[in-house]
Amino acid sequence: MIYFTCSGCRYEVSAPEDKVGEYVLCPSCFTRQLVPPPKTNDKIEAAKAADQIYGLRDKEIVKEYKNNIPVHCQLCHTLMYAAPERIGSFLTCPDCGTKTPVRPALK
Repeated sequence: MIYFTCSGCRYEVSAPEDKVGEYVLCPSCFTRQLVPPPKTNDKIEAAKAADQIYGLRDKEIVKEYKNNIPVHCQLCHTLMYAAPERIGSFLTCPDCGTKTPVRPALK
């Protein structure tokens, strides 16, 4: 699956990988969206190098990081994860470059 943000309403849209280059409808606003190619690993590697976890969707990998705090980018809503030690610091979104503060997780 490929996950991307709708250009109309900022909803996170998903599409099968065989739909790359085709148009799908956003399930939220019904705007036609071109399915982009999968995100490159260099963005993920840059996020890991900056001590942040990015784009975890595999349930097995998520279990490994269960103590981490989910952080949504303030601008594009990309999901990132931060270690509890990062509370009070900022994460840089690998998609849009916006700095987003890490806040304590709500319980």
